[in-house]
Amino acid sequence: MKRSKIILISLIVLLSIALMISCYLLGSSRAKRIAVDFSLEEITTDETEPRYKHIPRQYSDYICSLCDELGIDSDLAVSILMVENPEYNPEAISKPNSNGTLDLGLFQLNDYYLWTTFKNRYWFDNIELNPFNYKHNIYIALHHLKYLQDKLKVEDDVIMAYNGGGGNVMNGTVKPRTINYLAKVKNNLYLLRGEK
Repeated sequence: MKRSKIILISLIVLLSIALMISCYLLGSSRAKRIAVDFSLEEITTDETEPRYKHIPRQYSDYICSLCDELGIDSDLAVSILMVENPEYNPEAISKPNSNGTLDLGLFQLNDYYLWTTFKNRYWFDNIELNPFNYKHNIYIALHHLKYLQDKLKVEDDVIMAYNGGGGNVMNGTVKPRTINYLAKVKNNLYLLRGEK
């Protein structure tokens, strides 16, 4: 009788351990993103006008598609892009920021956060991140915008956090340059939303 209890308890312990390991492995595999097509080859058979005619067609199409998928406002994304990179240069590199970091690519992603937080939070294990590939850059930027939207809820706060950091917005330590940035993005939003 004692021996069967010991065996039963041992089996329960082993099954519990196996269940915990499988849950851990399943959870970690779910955390990995499924790769999407990041090829830069454009095949456009759509005869309709792009939604945003003032930016290159491939940027407009990709931003709209990803915004629809993420449930965020493409007008907001394009308004931010218009301030971040008015020349729409996917290879843009900013002058060094006051802390020595650089802003890279189409949406001017800060290189410190790009290779740490953004890469860990939004990127794939099996694809090398290239911030000058416009699809990579847009993908990271819009996923970050979605993260800020879910966290902060208020559009003005989301815009300021994209420029000055979520911590500064939540702590009320927004710098004057971020207030100026907010005004520029809101002006673009007004113009884009007025066109519809």
